[in-house]
Amino acid sequence: MTSRRDFIKVGSLAGGGLLVSLVVPAYANTTSNNVNSQEIKMNKFLSIDTDGKITVMLTKHEMGQGTGTSIPTILADELGADWSKVQIKKSDYHPQYTWQEMGTTGGSGSIERTWDTIREAGATAREMLKQAAATRWGVDTMALKVENSFVTNIGTNEKLEFGELAETASQLPVPEEVTLKKSKDYVYIGKPIKNRITKKVVSGNARFGLDMNLPGMVYASIEKCPVFQGKLIEFDATEAKKVTGVLDVFPLILSEEEKSKIHPKRGYVDKGVVIVADSTWNAFKARKALKVQWDYGQHGTRSITSLEKEMAQASETAPMTFEIGNMEQVFKDEDNEIIEAEYNNPHQAHALMEPINATAHYQGDRCEIWVGAQDPSIVNAEVANVIGLPTDAVSVHILNSGGSFGRRYHVDSSMEAAFISKKIKLPVKVTWSREDEIMHDHFHPCLRNYLKAAISSDGNVLGLENTAISTTGYSAWSNKWDHYYAIPNMRCYLSKVPTLVAEGAWRSTGEHSANLAKECFIDELADKLGKDAVDFRLELLSREVDWGDPSSFPDWVKKYFLPRKKIIRQRHIEVMRFVKENGLWDKQMPKGKGKGKGKGFAISNFGDTVCAEIAEVTLNESESGFRVDKVTAVVHCGMVVNPHFGKGQIEGAIIWALTALKYGGLEAENGIVQRTNFHNCKVLRMDESPEIEVVFIESDERPTGLGEPGTPPLAPAVLNAIFDLSGKRIRKMPVTKQDIHGMDA
Repeated sequence: MTSRRDFIKVGSLAGGGLLVSLVVPAYANTTSNNVNSQEIKMNKFLSIDTDGKITVMLTKHEMGQGTGTSIPTILADELGADWSKVQIKKSDYHPQYTWQEMGTTGGSGSIERTWDTIREAGATAREMLKQAAATRWGVDTMALKVENSFVTNIGTNEKLEFGELAETASQLPVPEEVTLKKSKDYVYIGKPIKNRITKKVVSGNARFGLDMNLPGMVYASIEKCPVFQGKLIEFDATEAKKVTGVLDVFPLILSEEEKSKIHPKRGYVDKGVVIVADSTWNAFKARKALKVQWDYGQHGTRSITSLEKEMAQASETAPMTFEIGNMEQVFKDEDNEIIEAEYNNPHQAHALMEPINATAHYQGDRCEIWVGAQDPSIVNAEVANVIGLPTDAVSVHILNSGGSFGRRYHVDSSMEAAFISKKIKLPVKVTWSREDEIMHDHFHPCLRNYLKAAISSDGNVLGLENTAISTTGYSAWSNKWDHYYAIPNMRCYLSKVPTLVAEGAWRSTGEHSANLAKECFIDELADKLGKDAVDFRLELLSREVDWGDPSSFPDWVKKYFLPRKKIIRQRHIEVMRFVKENGLWDKQMPKGKGKGKGKGFAISNFGDTVCAEIAEVTLNESESGFRVDKVTAVVHCGMVVNPHFGKGQIEGAIIWALTALKYGGLEAENGIVQRTNFHNCKVLRMDESPEIEVVFIESDERPTGLGEPGTPPLAPAVLNAIFDLSGKRIRKMPVTKQDIHGMDA
């Protein structure tokens, strides 16, 4: 039984409840032919018209992950709906939806955060429809069943379709409690339901940000300082204004009051030159004719090389953030062997297929924004700040996105479009060029780990020390190295150096960063001890982890954080046992010869989802010097809502991570990012993609995320496989042919 109290708090559910404003129903697959049909609002997620058509409101962002189909599937299953009669409509931003329901699409949390609420919305409507039918027939609801959009009298086999009952049902009291379905009774959940948006995407009919058009709309492009936080000194637009179609050229300079209101890490919007034209192409051409003088500021003399030196220096003075046991004694004991390694996880670009864009229409007392964004509440708040309107005067219409991966949490393009529209008093679409999107990305943060372990003479790991040095633009990891391996003595240090570029979320940022060093170093220790990689991890997991003195933890840590750690740790064990029991880690491959295949293992979690990956690698003469032939992923994410999407998410995360391992990183000279387009910011090609096998651990536990867990294990699994094959330890990204084959490569 589930209490309805919390669900009722967040919006009226009866006939008089709110139905939020809609954009064009991009996902609609059914159309009523009856002009007299009436749409009945059952609750804020659901309406049913008198013809039986069911409309589910989508409050999460669709950016290719399948959430736009999976979440409505969950509601339809609890409702007992005929899926062919369900249409999906995107909701605009509305504060009636909670943060869990609408506030963010990211962190692999959309289904996990809405799981209870969406099921309750469907179950509540189902029970109200049953009550309406029971009243009409004069029977108890226990005598009824609901399936395929009909309420059926079990005794007489009479049936009433949802459309016949909706109006009466919507006027009934909302049940205080509803019984949710058991997993054995699911009709759609757990099945590979096809993505509703796919047909519209391939036909060009799906609506993305770049497709946006408004009457009287103009187009804008912004010349930005090539150095992060640089300033505009002056510009000459004489030649730019001669370009056909140019309507206006002006600086994008915020007042001190406007700047003070903007969240410093939600979008750096200042110090550029705006070109407004009758087309995006003409705006791009005019930008090339601008003459601009910049003050590059504090970052103008910095480079990736100088940043690496700063990080190395910071490692010598990093303050300690965590300690258990007695590391000093462990390191002093002359009988213990000390193992050291340094790992470098560099900046990474997002390289989105759809460049950043937004459309705005400022109308004096209100403003509308059309954009693909991962958190519309941030768009709403920051646009209101930059143009000086209350948040309830800013409407945010969320469109599809051609990839996000954390980049579209940042709302810089929406703020730019709103600022420009306010100045020119016209609707405007701002479009970033491919070069803008890469050079001015919010990059994955840079992290270096200096690791040190002590091994006893009888072959036990007695202590581990981790010194982490990160850039400051985006904090993605805690002050201590989260770990699930039981090592009796641990010590952690953390220091930060000023960022060189704008930073932000990147697919599994924190876990990806920490896991590179952790899973490679654990593999190094296993090899040093002559132990199997999986067996050694299971050995470390067989003992309880010391998280420190529980009495010193806040209540929320004791109540939520520590129990979750136990669950995640248990999932690590279950996944690795599955790997061994099903023969996925039977290594019969040559080691250290550079021929044949190498095999590597790594495991990680993102949130509560645990993913292990086994990489099979061969060496070659390509740019990276290797090829990944196959990756086997074993995933524990609780219940899999849609195996088709789940498999696709793990596959996508693996390809994403392999791109970073082969072609990632960042070059910057005099503060200027050197990569500009796909010719030097490469992404993995189809012929480079490995065979990928995805296996899910069967579970009836509530679902946890799948968008990001496939990323963190990939790089260490591949690096461990390269060592298995070549005998060379590579502790950095990206990997090059020279790293593997030496100076003569």
